[in-house]
Amino acid sequence: MKSRASFTIESDVLARLDSIVDNIYYKSKSEAVEDIIRKFFERQHTAIILCGGDFTIQGTDTYRPLVKIGESTLIERTLSNLRSNNFRSVFISGNTNLLKKIFPLLKNGEGYGIDVKYVDDNNLKGSAKALERVRKYIGSTTLFLPGDAMFDIDLKDMIKYHISNNSVASIAISVSGSAAESVNDKLVLKGNKVVSYERLKSPIISKLVPTTIIALERDVYKYIPPGDMEWDIRQDMLPLIAKEGNLFGYTYNGQWMRIKTKQDIEKARKIFK
Repeated sequence: MKSRASFTIESDVLARLDSIVDNIYYKSKSEAVEDIIRKFFERQHTAIILCGGDFTIQGTDTYRPLVKIGESTLIERTLSNLRSNNFRSVFISGNTNLLKKIFPLLKNGEGYGIDVKYVDDNNLKGSAKALERVRKYIGSTTLFLPGDAMFDIDLKDMIKYHISNNSVASIAISVSGSAAESVNDKLVLKGNKVVSYERLKSPIISKLVPTTIIALERDVYKYIPPGDMEWDIRQDMLPLIAKEGNLFGYTYNGQWMRIKTKQDIEKARKIFK
């Protein structure tokens, strides 16, 4: 839906704008301005990598983001993926001990062309509260993803899809091409809109596998109650957004895997060889 807006700009800027209206690529100044602004916002995307809680491989003291798959750790793979998809600002949220392990590896992100900041989640009550801690840094579309996952999602296409729907939130959903999988999240899709989202106590079998990769807009903060209370993204926030018709699903036929056990590590090394 288009909206009308009025601006006052310097005459030399207007002249340069007129010069790119060629009736081929841009047919009007309005079309040129919209495209320029859209591309500017596309370059400003922020990502939050959640590494909260214990976050170690089951039965060990090895932190999941530092597990090596091939020649790179999970956190390095995630950062490289974000960089190749135009993300320039990344926050890593985790406990102090984990962040102390990650920092020598990534530092401030200069080796990746990304600005990396670290946010401790000590005493954090729920994943949604991790969003609250970085609220003042968030300007536009934000991607929320875990630091212990392997995936082959086209993040650039997902963000484009998210923006085109003008939605508060869009969740990546892996569509199983063969056998159904065990999941703890039950969702109902109507077209590309998630009309119901529920976090279950016991797993169910489904061919729709909701990931923990979620594109969000600043409007999401109205779904996070202020104060010192437990509030989780999948348990509490997404069901509310879906109930109000503001949650969309980005379905894709590709890999999605959380690395939580030694068996997961071996499986991931074979799949992503």
